Amino acid sequence: MPAPAVRTALPGPRSRALLESGEGLLYAGLAADLAPLVLDRKRGYTATDVDGNVFYDLASASASVPLGACREDLIEPAVAAIRRWGNEDSHALSSPPMFELARRLVELAPDSIDRVDIALNGTEAVETAVRLMRRATGRPLVLAFHGGYHGESTATATLGAEAASISAGDRALGTGFFHAPYPNPYRSPLAPARPGGSGDATVDYIRDELLFHLVDPGLVAGVVIEPILGSGGCIAPPDSFWRALTALCSEHGWLLCADEVKTGMGRGGTMLAVERWEVEPDLICMGKALGGGVMPIGAVLGTEAVLGAVDDLSTGSTWSWLPGSVAAALATLDAYEREDVLGNVAALEAVAAERLAGLAGRHERIGDVRAIGCFQAIEFVRDRASKERDPVLQGAVARLALERGILADSSTASLNLQPSLLMPPEALEVAYDLVAESIGAALSGDAR
Repeated sequence: MPAPAVRTALPGPRSRALLESGEGLLYAGLAADLAPLVLDRKRGYTATDVDGNVFYDLASASASVPLGACREDLIEPAVAAIRRWGNEDSHALSSPPMFELARRLVELAPDSIDRVDIALNGTEAVETAVRLMRRATGRPLVLAFHGGYHGESTATATLGAEAASISAGDRALGTGFFHAPYPNPYRSPLAPARPGGSGDATVDYIRDELLFHLVDPGLVAGVVIEPILGSGGCIAPPDSFWRALTALCSEHGWLLCADEVKTGMGRGGTMLAVERWEVEPDLICMGKALGGGVMPIGAVLGTEAVLGAVDDLSTGSTWSWLPGSVAAALATLDAYEREDVLGNVAALEAVAAERLAGLAGRHERIGDVRAIGCFQAIEFVRDRASKERDPVLQGAVARLALERGILADSSTASLNLQPSLLMPPEALEVAYDLVAESIGAALSGDAR
C-alpha cells in the first residue's frame, strides 16, 4: 500500500514554475483557484505531482472518479469506441451501445423511471430536467434548497444556492426559482415540526410560509433536490422529510427531480441515493461518476409521463453521449457488477464513522461530523453553542492536510473527504491519522 510522501514545500519548484506561467495566461479566477501543485500522474487512490510528491486523493475529481484513477478496463473500451465511431453527435447518428446504456440505466433506476435523455455532463442534465419540468407541466416555477449545488451555468447556478458567490451577478437573470432551507439536521433554522402539520419542519415551512405568503402552488412545476448534499456539506435529510415532500408533490401535481449527479453511482452507499428512502422521483439527473472518471457524460432519467409526453424540446448539446463516453459508462457499470463496490463503501463508511466520532469527541471546535457512504465531512465552528462556522480553521486544516499528503475538498460548509469507492479501508485509516494530525496542528498554531 503506497503511503503519502510530501518531500517539498508546496508548491514544489516545478509546480511553482508552471503555476506562475499560468498567472498571466489563464482566466484570473481559474488561476487563483488552482491547488499549489501540478499533477504528473494519478493511479487508483493516489496522485503524484511533477515534483514527485505523493498524495492520497480524497477529492476524487469532485467525486467524478468513483473506482480509482486510470483503470485500463475503463479506458480501453472508450478508446476502442473512438476508433470505431469517432466523436459523433448522438442526437442524429446513433450507435448500438447507446441503446444498451439507456436500457441499463432504466434497469438501475426506481420503477417509476421508463426513459432516458442524453447529456454531456451533470450541469447540462440539470438544465434539461428543469426545461422538461416546465414543459411537461406548463408551469414556470421550480423549488430548490439552500446549500444545493447544481452547476455553474446561469440557470443551474441560480437554481442552486450553495454559496452566494456562485450566482453573483446572475441571480436576477436566472428567474423562476425559489428556495427553502435544506433539511439539515445539524443547523436547520426552522423550528420543530408543528403539531398537526406534515411531520417535517422543512415541509411545514414550505406549506405554511412559502405557499401561503409567496408562491401559488399551481404555478410550481416541481422540486429539484440533491438527495444528499454533496459539496454543500455531505448532509442527509431526516426520514420525515421525504415522506412529507412526496406527499406535498402529490397534492399539488409537482414533479420531483433528484439531482444524483454527485450522489449517484454508489457514493451514498446505494447505487442511487434515493434508494435509501425508497423515493421514486419523476426525474433523475446523472453525471460525474457515470463516466467512470474516464469520459464526460450525463443523463436525465424520467417517467413516461415526462420523457414520453414531451417530444418537441431540443435538449443536450452536440457532444452529448459521445460513443467513447457511452463505452466508458458501460464498462463502469460492468465493473460495479464484477466488484463488491457497495460492500467496500460500507467498510469505508464504518472507518469514517468511528474516526470522525473520535475527532469530534476530542475537539470542541468540531461542531458536527458526517459519514454517509463515501460522503464524509467535518464541520468546524468557533464554538459549539453558537454553531458559527469557522472557515479560517477549516482552511488551515485543509492546507496542513495537503502538506501531509491528503487531497480533500474544502467546501463552503465543511471539509469534505470523498475517497475512491474502492480505496482500501486501511488506507483510509492512514488518511484519517493525517487529518487528525492536521487538526491538532491547526488548533495549536503549529504550521507542521
